[in-house]
Amino acid sequence: MMPADRMRALPSLGWVEHSTPLTNHDAFARHLGLAALYVKRDDMLDTCAGGSKVRKLDLLLATPGLREATRWVSAGAIGSGHLVACTLAAAALGRVLEAHVFYEPVSAGVVENLACIVSGPTHLQYYACRAQLALAQPQLFTASRLGGAAVIALGASAPAGVAGIARAALELAQQIADGVIAPPDVVYCALGTGGTAAGIALGLGLAGVRCEVRAVRATERCLVPARAVRRHIERAASWLRQHDVPVLAEQAVGVRVLDDQLGRGYGVVTQQSLAAVELLRQEAVPLEPIYTGKA
Repeated sequence: MMPADRMRALPSLGWVEHSTPLTNHDAFARHLGLAALYVKRDDMLDTCAGGSKVRKLDLLLATPGLREATRWVSAGAIGSGHLVACTLAAAALGRVLEAHVFYEPVSAGVVENLACIVSGPTHLQYYACRAQLALAQPQLFTASRLGGAAVIALGASAPAGVAGIARAALELAQQIADGVIAPPDVVYCALGTGGTAAGIALGLGLAGVRCEVRAVRATERCLVPARAVRRHIERAASWLRQHDVPVLAEQAVGVRVLDDQLGRGYGVVTQQSLAAVELLRQEAVPLEPIYTGKA
């Protein structure tokens, strides 16, 4: 069995059964001075509101510890898309989620996400800031269990979650091989916890697609340094080898972290991200200004 076939055979919940499309955005490409721009439409995944978190949770929640747990615990901002996905996953699978949340600037999108979180089988514990959360619950960042609940890593960026994104990169590689798009020079993504950039880099490298991944920072460097992406790659490669996928971290394509779109910090919109959201809204691509707008 080829490495790509072994990747597709990894235990999962079966939430990603079909390839998501690539949409062509010539007008936006011209606006940016690019020859072409395509968007991989993971928002069209039909489980847990869609998005890349579905790919992460598809594998992560099928791993021992999380698979059989009746209670999960995780953390994020009050408007966290990660906690939205975890809440919807808990509702779909009959679990209870304990969500430790910290403040971020309030916007319509934050209110919508928070309303979704509190409407599900989720219990909230609020903290005024990220530092207060880290001091009160350090095990959320290091342990596999907390108070009898199984821990879902921040951003679902545990090795299995990163492997879920690597499978998305293999899917993209197949679309390139099928002639849907030409091989790209650059693949952009947002940098939150770093798992998405790591998975894309590892999957593209495994598939032999040679390009650069540019991870656009949405979280401060002191919290998620560039080397965190490399750690995610190494841990995911090790996890995959334990599951009979012959892959080395050295196979990953290069990742360059871009710091110039962060603005005043995590959760704070910029004029550039708002403009990007509006521009792609006109082309029926739903972005949000905290992560994808900045990317």
